[in-house]
Amino acid sequence: MLYPLKRFRSRINTKAYYCLRCGAKTVTFLFWATLYVVVMKMTLLKSNTASPGRDSSMVPDNYTKWLGPVLGEDDEKGDLSDEWKDPDNATLMELENRSLRVQETCRRYSLQSQPINSKEFFVDHAHNLVWCNIFKAASSSWLYKFNILGGYEKSFLSRSRYTPLTLARRKFPRPSEDELRDAVNTPGVISLLVVREPFVRLLSAYRDKLENITPPFYRKLARTIVAKHREAATKILGNIKSFGPTFYEFTAYLIAKHKSRTITFDEHWAPYYQFCSPCAVNFTVISKVETLSRDAAYVVQQLGLGHLLSRRVKDRRTRLRTVMNKSRDGKNTSALLKYYFGQIDRSMLKDLLDIYGIDFDMFGYDSDVYYSYVRK
Repeated sequence: MLYPLKRFRSRINTKAYYCLRCGAKTVTFLFWATLYVVVMKMTLLKSNTASPGRDSSMVPDNYTKWLGPVLGEDDEKGDLSDEWKDPDNATLMELENRSLRVQETCRRYSLQSQPINSKEFFVDHAHNLVWCNIFKAASSSWLYKFNILGGYEKSFLSRSRYTPLTLARRKFPRPSEDELRDAVNTPGVISLLVVREPFVRLLSAYRDKLENITPPFYRKLARTIVAKHREAATKILGNIKSFGPTFYEFTAYLIAKHKSRTITFDEHWAPYYQFCSPCAVNFTVISKVETLSRDAAYVVQQLGLGHLLSRRVKDRRTRLRTVMNKSRDGKNTSALLKYYFGQIDRSMLKDLLDIYGIDFDMFGYDSDVYYSYVRK
């Protein structure tokens, strides 16, 4: 009888051990699940409500974080009054001359029959506005405007964890080519294109996506560029310690890709004339980042959208950066251009202008200054 009794006690101890261990696991799970719910309520759920005392008329802080460490600004330093003023005659004449220059350049390079890249357009039928989104050219500023026109509350936009582009696409899906053509050709519709100095935008994209690598896609691209061009770059620049590609390597990558003519460029550095098809879409307004404030005022005034797109900005700290000649890290744009373009030589600059020269010509920018920046 002694042996069965010991065996019985052993079984009880084993079952008690498993019960205690299972109970401990259950308690641990419930603790972490409760903690997770509390954190969710304090962060994500709270993001959909405006904080007390917040001025919802201000451009939200959340929009600046999507800009990255870029050169220049997505808005011009200018009039910050509450009203959208009527454009003066000089502005009207300049806008007309920009459109005429685009048309003349299209004829000179025989680009009138180019296909339309409709997927990058936003079509707002309700407000008679069509816009092609060029990244690093006031994209954040106009995405904010389209999100307001799409019906989002300013308080929601200031707190949402979704990117401005994601939110805008929910309201304005990518149009088909036929839908885009119909919208552009509808009387009263304004079709808008915003550009900036091509090499300033190129350097801005490089610094944001490759020099300071964050997204996995660009991390992979950076490794590819370095593996192919690091040896040649080292001979020119000496020992290179950075993980990301130098501007020399990035330029060599663009030139090689252009000469192979096999794959299209990334959206952040694709030439304007290819990305937004200005020779196939007759844009009614060609805006520039350098004159963005008054160009935007013209569009808003013409479409009567002033009551929706408030211009009031009460706190300089919370508005989009507005100093055109500085990068986010405070460095002068001209100094940065000289530094980075000093890594390439005259021959590489000519090859780079084979890619972006039409953009310089089409939108009235001067590329000659870069010959004084390159390595002798």
